[in-house]
Amino acid sequence: MSILLYKEVTMEEEPDYTEDDSISEIDKMKIEKIMLAAAYDNSYKVLTGKITFSELLDEKDLMGISALMAYDPIKGIRKEELENMIEFYVEQDDVECYRKCAELKKILDNTSE
Repeated sequence: MSILLYKEVTMEEEPDYTEDDSISEIDKMKIEKIMLAAAYDNSYKVLTGKITFSELLDEKDLMGISALMAYDPIKGIRKEELENMIEFYVEQDDVECYRKCAELKKILDNTSE
């Protein structure tokens, strides 16, 4: 999964960066990891009923940020996406993440795709 952040720039606007401001590959990887974790955490909360998608949107809107998701909440989650989430949490090697894996595994077992 790749996530792209962008800002629309019109021809009248000057870009607020220069080539010297380029971000390193390591920093890009760190940002992608943070964004992926946020997408998985948001998705986990919605999938397990800890928060509704609407509440998530309202919460993030109040913070002035977007609600990143690891799946399309309109279409629902696919088996592959659930498997990716479980794998992500397993790799965290944390007790809380293992609990998340168990909850997601139950959802996966009930997924027909």
